[in-house]
Amino acid sequence: MNANVRYQDFFHGVFTWISGLCNAGNRGTLDDIHRFWAADARIITCGHVRAAGVEELRKHFGIYPQQYEEVEIREPYRYLESGDDVVIEYDILIRGRRHEGAADGADADRREFRVMAIFSIADGKISEMRQVTGVKAGDA
Repeated sequence: MNANVRYQDFFHGVFTWISGLCNAGNRGTLDDIHRFWAADARIITCGHVRAAGVEELRKHFGIYPQQYEEVEIREPYRYLESGDDVVIEYDILIRGRRHEGAADGADADRREFRVMAIFSIADGKISEMRQVTGVKAGDA
């Protein structure tokens, strides 16, 4: 196995899981979180801690089915490993759920973002995810 891509299949699984969180019946169980995330893992977005620890991760991912109609992490993406640090640049499409009272025919809010994320891996699980995001050029 090439040492420069030893975590690539792992992250394919992570992104497939995240993209499937909005599907009916998929609620991001604790088993799924424990499979990918360390017990003390943190998600940091644009310098702000969004989740720290399993319970906050469960809450963070638990909102996906209520808040989003669709979340899709687009492949291919840029991928770089250095030891137990992984840098991934990817596009993510997010379509919000239509709110009650929205005008007939109104589309749900759809946004596409470019994300640059740095993951730290410990004992085969994500211990920290630091990410910055921006609306993709051409999206309004």
